[in-house]
Formats: sequence, structure tokens, C-alpha cells
Amino acid sequence: MSEPELPIPAAFQPSLRIEMPSVKTPSHVAAALAWSELGLKWMEMMAASGQVIARRTRRAPSPVQLFTMGSEKVEAAIASSNAMTRQMIGFPTHDPMAMWSAWARVLASGVAPYHARAKRNARATRMPR
Repeated sequence: MSEPELPIPAAFQPSLRIEMPSVKTPSHVAAALAWSELGLKWMEMMAASGQVIARRTRRAPSPVQLFTMGSEKVEAAIASSNAMTRQMIGFPTHDPMAMWSAWARVLASGVAPYHARAKRNARATRMPR
């Protein structure tokens, strides 16, 4: 003989429909970390730029080297604006904290091309020629 089944209360029944938020709202800590990372990248880039500028001003650059340096800056500016534009496409406007964190990501993506070139040039200054 089987026992009669008791009805399970609705609160204990598994839900088949799980609703997930469409956009994850960043916390205060995540926003602070994004801004801190941007600041550290900026400081590292400035230190590397100082090394490169010091090395390049000690010698008399040729017109070809001046053109190369100028071209490098233009390429970095184009890459920076493209990266920032790509970040702005999905920019959140629903939450101030999400916007605060998103601005840090936008600016970090804009600094990245300059940072990469400054570090590469600083590495080249340390290598013996």
C-alpha cells in the first residue's frame, strides 16, 4: 500500500523560470578598482614616457626619426579614439554607479594604446645598441 502524496507548498517547489538581471550593476568596490587601475596605468605610462623623452632629447634626431615619432603619436591617437568609441557603444545610462565604472573603462581603453607604446619605447631604451 502506498502512502498518499501530500501537496508541496509553492515556496518549496523549484521554479522553472529564473529571471536574471539584464545588466549587472557594478559595486562601489568594482568602480574604485577600475579607477585605481586607470591611475596606476597612467603613472606607469608617465614614468616610461619620462625615460623615452630623456633619451630622445640627448641625441639629435634625424628628420626620419622625427617623422617616425610623430607618426607613432598619430597612430596612438587613432587607436585610442577607436577603443573609446567601442567602449561608449554599450555605455550604461540606467545607474549612476554603472556609469561611474563605465567611464573608468572608457578612459582605460583610451590610455591603453599610449601606455603600450610608451612601455615598448622605454624597453627599447634599456636595451644596449
